[in-house]
Amino acid sequence: MYSDNKSIQILISLFKEFGVKHTVLSPGTRNVPFVHSVERDSFFKCHSIVDERSAGYFAIGLAVEKKEPVIISCTSATATTNYSSAVCEAYEQKLPIIILTGDRNPYYLDQLEDQMVPQTQLYPGRTKKQITLPIIKDEIDYWYCRRIVNEALLEMNHNGSGPIHINVPTEWGLFAQNFNTKELPKLNPIRRVTIRDMFAGKISEVDELKSKKRILVIYGQSRPASKELIDAINNFSNKYDCVISSETISNITCNNQINTSLITRALSKDTFSNIYAPDTVISIGGNYVSQIKGLLNGCTKEFEHWTINEEGVVVDQFKKLTRVFECSPLEFFKYFGENTIDNDKTNEYLRLWNEKIDSMPKPKFEYSSNYAMQEFLKRVPNNSLIHYGNGVSAHVSQYFSVDESLEHYCHTGTTTIDGSVSTFIGQSSATNRLSFLFVGDLSFFYDMNGIWNRYVGNNVRILIYNNEGGETFHWNAARDIDTLPQHISAEHFASAKGWVESRGFKYLSSHTKEEFDEKLPEFMVSESDQPIVFEVFTKKDIDAKMLMAYYDEIKKVLN
Repeated sequence: MYSDNKSIQILISLFKEFGVKHTVLSPGTRNVPFVHSVERDSFFKCHSIVDERSAGYFAIGLAVEKKEPVIISCTSATATTNYSSAVCEAYEQKLPIIILTGDRNPYYLDQLEDQMVPQTQLYPGRTKKQITLPIIKDEIDYWYCRRIVNEALLEMNHNGSGPIHINVPTEWGLFAQNFNTKELPKLNPIRRVTIRDMFAGKISEVDELKSKKRILVIYGQSRPASKELIDAINNFSNKYDCVISSETISNITCNNQINTSLITRALSKDTFSNIYAPDTVISIGGNYVSQIKGLLNGCTKEFEHWTINEEGVVVDQFKKLTRVFECSPLEFFKYFGENTIDNDKTNEYLRLWNEKIDSMPKPKFEYSSNYAMQEFLKRVPNNSLIHYGNGVSAHVSQYFSVDESLEHYCHTGTTTIDGSVSTFIGQSSATNRLSFLFVGDLSFFYDMNGIWNRYVGNNVRILIYNNEGGETFHWNAARDIDTLPQHISAEHFASAKGWVESRGFKYLSSHTKEEFDEKLPEFMVSESDQPIVFEVFTKKDIDAKMLMAYYDEIKKVLN
């Protein structure tokens, strides 16, 4: 029987998955849930050492001889400090010691509770990873606990070995322990696969992936891809039944590629789970605009998630992560493309997505911020640089076809309106390319000092859609709040005209479709002796209603 404490169950289950079986146990109250669970599990080899200082060094001896990780477990408070000297030694010898410290609920720290000292940074600079587990109350706590235990265990032998510290708070005292759990939860461990493993032929993932009929590659925000990377992706796509979900800010053009931004905004979770759900998700790059993250988090069909990043860090955005590939996208796609023969792939998964996307009505907006984006992207010159202010412009920009020669950027890393003008001016100052910023009024005014410098070139074109506040807040339930304009959507009636003209910009504006259509060619002009601002005045509530009506139209087709 095991402890009913869920964090203890996660620990023990993952210790077994990672093959960690040697334990050195010191007596106390706070570690009873762990100690009594492992001493009755024949997988673990338990040693009892009363003095924690001696226990730490005893574990070092075991680790050296066994060439395996060793757990040291003690109660809370000063018992934990007795490990310090052994932890320092283990760190210098690069030994995989797992320091498991019991603790009380951190809420009680400095509240005259007994046996409490700060335990989150006990061994500064002498562990490869330090985590404190949550006291699990819900599914999010459970996922978080599983994730960080995996992170710690992965780090123990990542780029060299060394000790890790896992602090385990509990509300339970010695006489309130429950051991009624007959079986541990079956947890899929997160495995890290390095480029060294791949080229040494130590991985089985190629055969695993060949068996999957629905592979969804989510390609997030990235810099423009090299020809070598595109060739590797195309070769991969020729050998596996995959869909490459990308966006304009992915800056890639390849086979099996679709932009899922619009369809995923309209699909219900049930429709996605029953019809479109993948077997395996492979994530690459940064963040993205698409709502596919929400659909995958709510998916009722089981799938696994692989992520690719050169740092080898755990990014478990769908709460299904099983593999971290510590390599570049180029290395990943070359390896998987070159180490399998052409199989009997059908492209059925790609056809499924494309058929539905082709059935969706194309957007045709009347005069609005949406119309401005629609017409802007139709006419933007090839080989231009485009930045989008975060929010509405980043979303709506995904709904239209664009030439592959364009480069697209947005602050999706932090999903913020902060600094979009300044970043755009910084990049445009380093190129002779025609450079466009499509930005909302609040984003522009928030960073209006971005044009207060000497680096604004005549290649700069800024389209501000001024709909007198934050349109996003008129998309959802907040639009029914009677005070919405005052504090939430920050309604205003300001114009950028005076400021941009004082900074040497040529200023254009429109209030109607006819004015917009007339001024747009002047805004798009390739050669100008001034940078240009085009301020397009619309109404935020009308813009939002128009967009919501389009989404409703698509939902009727898809669900």
